[in-house]
Amino acid sequence: MLRSAMRHTPASSPMVTTSALPSTSSTSTPDRVLSPSTSPSVMDSRSPLYTPKVSFDTFENSSAAMFSFTLSSASASYVRTPATRVFLCAASPDESGRKALDWALESLVQDSDELVVCRGIEEDDLSERDHDDIRDEARKLMKGIQEQAIAEDPTRRISIHLEYVAGKVPDTLDRLIALYRPDSVVVGTRGRNRPWQTLTTKGAMGSVSRYVLIHSPVPIIVVRPDRKVRKGVEKRKADPKRGTHFD
Repeated sequence: MLRSAMRHTPASSPMVTTSALPSTSSTSTPDRVLSPSTSPSVMDSRSPLYTPKVSFDTFENSSAAMFSFTLSSASASYVRTPATRVFLCAASPDESGRKALDWALESLVQDSDELVVCRGIEEDDLSERDHDDIRDEARKLMKGIQEQAIAEDPTRRISIHLEYVAGKVPDTLDRLIALYRPDSVVVGTRGRNRPWQTLTTKGAMGSVSRYVLIHSPVPIIVVRPDRKVRKGVEKRKADPKRGTHFD
């Protein structure tokens, strides 16, 4: 169950839902290639208060089950404890993904927790783009996550994993849920309809968010962009049929 120890409630109120599916067991990744934690590619993504950990790279491994580039780091004094929680955040580069990541860093992840950030890559991009460019993009994102975490709370000790994975995002999330066994998954939404319609209405939210809501074996937190929340509030206030007992 998702614990409710959040520091504050931001303007974008997330929706939490759970699935009745059974818990997924952890899987191993023998086809991943270890990269030494002291390699320049990992050191470049380091912030002063974070220590790089072992990374993985299967972009060049044609037999890999998942083509991915993984960066890991942790606060210098980070220690995993029995109270450690693991959160998986689907952080697409659009507004909904950025808001989901911002909210996770601002209001969800606490001291001793572990944050897994997933960003999907189109398979065509992997075949057409220079792989080193994609790796540099991942290192830049990792550095930005570290800097934001420090800005939010410089005393907070957390572990961060960044997964750049090629392929269909729903399949990727299924694999990462099985791999990391998170306590919950954070996703964004374009917020075009009411939250309770997202389970039944096509187009109510992004296909990825809708898929996760229906199929995830762990609780889901859906974060709406601030502008969508404000627009919804203004629309309800302007509705002449709306009662005034909540004003």
